[in-house]
Amino acid sequence: MIELPVKKTLLALALTASAFAAKAQSAPADSVSAASRKWNIYPVLFYTPETQVGLGVKLIHVRKEEGHAPTDRPTFFSPTLIYTSKKQILTSFAVDVWRDKNKKHLSAQVEYNDYPYFFFGIGNDAPDEAEEPFTSRTVNFYAQFERRIFDKVYLGARYEFKHETIPKVDPQGQLAQRTIIGSEGTTASGFGLVALVDSRDNIYTPTRGNFHQFSTMVFGKYLGGEDNFARYKVDLRKYQSGIGPGVLAMQGLFTFVTGDAPFQFLSPIGGVYVMRGLLEGRFRDEDAAVVQADYRFPIAGRVGGAAFGGAGQVFKRIPDFAFNRFHLTGGGGLRYKLNKEGMVVRGDVAFSEQGMYLYFAFAEAF
Repeated sequence: MIELPVKKTLLALALTASAFAAKAQSAPADSVSAASRKWNIYPVLFYTPETQVGLGVKLIHVRKEEGHAPTDRPTFFSPTLIYTSKKQILTSFAVDVWRDKNKKHLSAQVEYNDYPYFFFGIGNDAPDEAEEPFTSRTVNFYAQFERRIFDKVYLGARYEFKHETIPKVDPQGQLAQRTIIGSEGTTASGFGLVALVDSRDNIYTPTRGNFHQFSTMVFGKYLGGEDNFARYKVDLRKYQSGIGPGVLAMQGLFTFVTGDAPFQFLSPIGGVYVMRGLLEGRFRDEDAAVVQADYRFPIAGRVGGAAFGGAGQVFKRIPDFAFNRFHLTGGGGLRYKLNKEGMVVRGDVAFSEQGMYLYFAFAEAF
């Protein structure tokens, strides 16, 4: 989904929190088996120094088929379109489909973005003064299918494609030297296997259960890409209620990259999902280790709050990992529950040694 990390020089940020809901068909109060289909339209308005004024719309279509059980997970379709006064475009179309009593799951997303980013170099100690802006025009696509093989355990496959051009770089920066893989843009195509354990009670705002995912992706010229490399990821999450009025969410994320990977595919920390408080991709290298936690609690009605913190580092090889090299982040924010399925919109304020950052997104960080 579209997410917007915003620098601390933000002048204004506004989200029209009200939604215009159009129900095609909804289940009566005394039935859990009738078909349920609903559209929600969410207008978005924001301002950042990078984009100036941005205006857009996000649609979410949630549905359950006739004969569904209360434990059946919902299917959703979500297009998003944002346009800025600097003629930048952010678009995406995401689908998440559950079938056969949660035995089969298909998720996919295609997006086109014309958006500014920042590059600081490679390594856990990349200095602030190395910051250089660049413009990325990117087409991204992924599709992942899993099938449950026994209780809470799924096996599946994933495909990813990225085509990125970089029409504008800092002429005095590292990317202009064209010595870093990916500095002239990249085309990458990869296929891999996925195994996961999923016992969450809700896929959008879990209050208990686990989500553990293990994946291996191989990108290669034989698949239509420009470089040969591989990525391995371990994503471990646990959700625990009963600690006060809220829910404690914890995540350990470990990523390892081998081969000739473009810098766009190196393991990053920083952004709206991983290590809020750092710019997206503020630090990147072949490997990364992150631990982070949220405490999410109700406030009133559909409004909730969260306090969070994280620690992460990147490194070239596993022996380079050191406990005294972690970057620390923390902060808090508000959540607004969009629908009974548990989807939320959130705004977070996060801090690190880099300063203060604001984030806006249509989902929890993890």
